[in-house]
Amino acid sequence: MSLLLPRIGLQTVRSNLVSVRTPGLLTCLVRFKSEVPSNYKPKPQLPTAGEWNYLKQHIPGETVQTNTLKDRLPKFPLGKENVPTLLPRPGVPQVGSKFTFTQVLNILQNKTKPELIYESEPHRLYFLTCLACAVVFAVYACVLLEWAFFMARTEYEENEELIVNEQLRKREWAFSVLKYSIPASLMFGFSYFIGLFPTRLVRRMWYLPGPNPHIKFTSYPLLPGKPTPVYTVPLANLTRKHTAKIWTGKGFYGTADKGLFFFVIKETLANKRTKNWIVDRKAFFWSDGRVFDYLFGKETIAVAEAGVPYDEQFGIINRQLKKKKKQLRKEHGVFWKWKMMGEEVGKDVNKAGSYVATLTNKQKGNKKSLPKGNEK
Repeated sequence: MSLLLPRIGLQTVRSNLVSVRTPGLLTCLVRFKSEVPSNYKPKPQLPTAGEWNYLKQHIPGETVQTNTLKDRLPKFPLGKENVPTLLPRPGVPQVGSKFTFTQVLNILQNKTKPELIYESEPHRLYFLTCLACAVVFAVYACVLLEWAFFMARTEYEENEELIVNEQLRKREWAFSVLKYSIPASLMFGFSYFIGLFPTRLVRRMWYLPGPNPHIKFTSYPLLPGKPTPVYTVPLANLTRKHTAKIWTGKGFYGTADKGLFFFVIKETLANKRTKNWIVDRKAFFWSDGRVFDYLFGKETIAVAEAGVPYDEQFGIINRQLKKKKKQLRKEHGVFWKWKMMGEEVGKDVNKAGSYVATLTNKQKGNKKSLPKGNEK
């Protein structure tokens, strides 16, 4: 017993020492295994002033759109212009588990202030393309105009021996200039309309709620340095083409399309004429493209929510037709088309026979109803 007591005392002392040293060892092990530095301080959730100024450049509706010459010159390499720069706008509801499509539309329609629903990426590539095409057509027009004067001068000199009257020769020369200037006029017209193309590009778009909702949007001036044109149009006067589906189901907002990178919105003017506006698909869209199909496509909520593209609709119809043809071939054999045509011809013959019979019966009835004095 006397020998066991010292051993029990030593074990209790060792256990106390281990219990004292264990927290320090655990903390060392945790710090050694953890990837977080020991002097880590959590960053505040709100961004700083500098970070906010940087973020504002990429949030739709937070920057001031200018019209300087620098805004129209692309950056090289041109691949930089295809990189998206706009972030999703905070507070915009998305169709999903939280909101249905009907709820998203109700949120937009119940707004009390103008709501930004669209903002495009910079259109520098559009300006570069339009400028290059306009210059090319203008050069062609100048060459054709020079050719027109050359041909008119040649005919004027050839008519010197045939036509003695100088006044008549000058009249023929003017007529020749007008005749040969038609191709040059066409080229000048192409150059002019291509130069005006950027003025039809939509930059920003707001939804103005109310009993008669309006759409306010901005575009580009013809020359840099001019103020930004602002247009306010009733929503009822703005429609997209019936075949130009905005929702494609591709991309972040479901509006990306490999075939065509923009869609057209037609404005109906007071004189029943139309004006086309170009809307780029590479942009910020409020919620997604189905909202725009509902607003500008005048679709029902069910059709807009389904979001079936026209190509897919035609595909569904074609698949149904193929299925029906297979069923008819199985029922009536290989010559089912001729059999169906024969049945249709028989129906038409029966209808024609019944029509002739009714006419003959009417004529017989008219003869019987004639008075005796009129009979011969």
